[in-house]
Amino acid sequence: MRENKQVHISEGRYPFECYSCEAYHLFGGAPCAKAGEENVDGLLLCEGHALEAKLKGQISCWDGMLFHIDLWSMEASRRDRKDVVRLLEVQRVEATSARDRACADLDFLRRSEKPRETWEHTVSGVVY
Repeated sequence: MRENKQVHISEGRYPFECYSCEAYHLFGGAPCAKAGEENVDGLLLCEGHALEAKLKGQISCWDGMLFHIDLWSMEASRRDRKDVVRLLEVQRVEATSARDRACADLDFLRRSEKPRETWEHTVSGVVY
């Protein structure tokens, strides 16, 4: 009896049959008819859903960083370390800006049905 082996595109081999996007595991159970092309956290996703998952991950990371910046800032204030508070304020502004850009990119992606080639020029100038 032959084993059913899963072939990953990243290995440089292409399976004989196309696997569909497994986005329903991530985004509320809605199926996606597009072919899965990228492996993200063990799921085979189409380009659009892979980019969406990556942007959501970035937003989550920035939120975590902002949370810790706030904690460190409160501790620096408590210890009367004005120099550290000023440095953390700069970091807060940069992290907030990066999170806002990722949120805007995610909003743009959700509204857009454009092919990936145009995303590279319109999504904050960042190539994913």
